[in-house]
Amino acid sequence: MTPFSNGRGGRPSQKALQLCAQVFDALSFALGETIDPVLVDITLDRVEPMPDERHLLVVVQDPCGHGLLAVLAALDRAQGFLRAAVAELITRRRVPQLSFTVEPLGGAD
Repeated sequence: MTPFSNGRGGRPSQKALQLCAQVFDALSFALGETIDPVLVDITLDRVEPMPDERHLLVVVQDPCGHGLLAVLAALDRAQGFLRAAVAELITRRRVPQLSFTVEPLGGAD
């Protein structure tokens, strides 16, 4: 996992990293259960905390070449389903908002 800022110039807290891991697991399960042909083909790369602790950045890859717009549109359509899946599996009162980005294959190491 790459280092990223917590908005205060430091690394994310252990609590934020734990939440990201829980959300990653929930999204992995949810994406495995979907029947959307685009979502079935994407690869969940990582979940990162954003400076605002109420938001998480979900990074996916598109190995089948559906295209950036198609992947983001599919994720947008599934936003409610994905947040509900996260809500079922995380140990927090409020479900974080999820923002999505598509990273080129190979990632940014």
